[in-house]
Amino acid sequence: MDDIFIKSLQSVQKIMINDKHCFELYGYDILLDANLKPWLIETNASPSLTASNQEDNELKNRLLDDMINV
Repeated sequence: MDDIFIKSLQSVQKIMINDKHCFELYGYDILLDANLKPWLIETNASPSLTASNQEDNELKNRLLDDMINV
């Protein structure tokens, strides 16, 4: 999956270089086929961080903590 992330970011590198944001959170929708091969479905800039339950809330809080610590 790292290859998917790297290639998708390289494809928009020229646009991202001129972006004045300090950082950006991207959401990747990945589908695994029957052979466990990952397929990129879509990428979202600034994905929703709304939590639908307690587990989702904890996951998204850890995600934000990790993003800030990078």
